[in-house]
This record gives sequence, C-alpha cells and structure tokens, in this order.
Amino acid sequence: MASAAATLTVPVGRRGRPVRWSFLVWYPLVVIAGFVMAMPLLWMILTALKTNGQVLNLASPIFPHPLVWQNLVQAWDSAPFGRFYLNSIIFTVSATLGQVLTSAMAGYAFARFRFPGRDLFFYLTLTGLMIPFVTVMVPVVQLVNDFHWLNTYQGLIVPNIQNAFGMFLFRQYFLSLPTEVEDAATVDGASLVRRFTVVALPMARPIVSAFALLAFLVNWNNFLYPLLVTKTQNMMVVPLGLSIFQSQYTTYYNLLMAAALIAVVPVLIVSVFAQRAIVNGITLGSFR
Repeated sequence: MASAAATLTVPVGRRGRPVRWSFLVWYPLVVIAGFVMAMPLLWMILTALKTNGQVLNLASPIFPHPLVWQNLVQAWDSAPFGRFYLNSIIFTVSATLGQVLTSAMAGYAFARFRFPGRDLFFYLTLTGLMIPFVTVMVPVVQLVNDFHWLNTYQGLIVPNIQNAFGMFLFRQYFLSLPTEVEDAATVDGASLVRRFTVVALPMARPIVSAFALLAFLVNWNNFLYPLLVTKTQNMMVVPLGLSIFQSQYTTYYNLLMAAALIAVVPVLIVSVFAQRAIVNGITLGSFR
C-alpha cells in the first residue's frame, strides 16, 4: 500500500499515459526558471525597439509603442557591421571546420589504434582543458607574430583549428561504436582513410553535428583572441566591433541594445534550431 501511495499518478488524455504528481510540481518550476533565464534577452530586445527617452524614463511602459525598428538600421549604419559579419563568418566557419576535422581524426586514433604511449598522449592532450587560455596567450601571440600572421585571417584561424574537448568527445563516441562494420570494410580492402571517412565518420553524425554547433557558438563569441591578433578595424570580428560601437554610443542605450541584438542573431538562430542536436550529441557516447 505504501508503494502504491508513493507512486500516485493522475491520468491524462494525451497518449493515455499517467503523469506523476512530481511532474505537476517540477514543470511550473522549470517554466519559471526558463523565464528568468530569458529575461535578459527579452529586456535587450524590448530596449532595442524603444526610443532613448523611453529607456531613460523609468515610468515608460515595458513594451514599447510604437516599435522603433529604425534603431536596428541606425545601429547597422553607424559601424561597419557588414565587414564585421564577413570576418566573423570566415573565422567561425573555418575554425569550426578545422576543429571538427582534427578532433574527429584525433578521437578516432585514440579510440581505435594501439601504439606506445597512447594513454599518456591522451591525458597530456586533456590537460589542455585544464589550462586557461590567459596563461598561454603570450606565447601563442608571439608564435603568430613570428609567422607574420598578425592582423590576417590565417592568424585568426590556424591557432583555433584544434580543440581538446572535441577530441575527448569523439574518442568517447568512437569507443561506444562497434568495430564489426570497420572490420568488414578492412576485409573488403578499404584503406585507413576510407574506413575513417566512409564508415566511421558517417556513424558519428550525432557527435559531429553537436560538436560543430558548440564550436560555432564558441568561435562566434570569441573576443579575447581576436583582440590580441587584430590591429585594424578591417579585420575585426563582431564581438570586437560591438565593443567599439559601445565606446562611441555609451549614452544611447537603445542603439547599444540594437547593436547587441544584431550581434547575437546568428547565435539565437543556431541555438533555437539546433538545441536538440546539441543535447543528443553530448549525451551520446560521452560516457563509457
């Protein structure tokens, strides 16, 4: 009887499945937590569509009326956001593709090959996850300078084509995959490159898509490294351009929020449409 009382359920019409009382308690809490987390974004959007006088007037309504869409146009025209977007797209796409490729190859090697010092090299690579970038940024920038890559696309991209976290994710995922299909391809005469590109990599699509999306978000929002290796406005990415815009329009809060909204549009689009792939890719193969 005690067990039956502890698992008291309420019937619902959807698919005929019972719902526990705990669900009725936690669901509203999750909704409230989501609303609280979304409040800064909502506030930014509403502020971007107000006049500056409405922003400064505490008695003005929360929802602007009318909506001042001209703020977005004015913010875009006040700084070379077109160039910033182009630089960010080139940097983000190239760095993301490089990180996916190198992480997949390294993860596959650590998962499938047996060679002396494999575990040692793996753990040494993982130390990259525990070392903050600020502790190594001086030698990294010095190397970029020695190659004469400062203020160039290769200086932005090449040092960012590896990712220790991605290598770890791919290794764990490949360890969870059966080897029978790869063994059959080997018997049929497939080379190592063909086994990796035609057999293993297609089976790793969930982790490929998830890591690519995570890498895209991180690279798009990267501020510190581009700040160190770019000198001219012509090579700046969106986060750097936004900081310059902020220094010029410190008292125009509506324009500042409009510029911030312009900067986060790609992140919002990727986050909304790809959140399921991100969650599935992280949970699949992350533990063995």
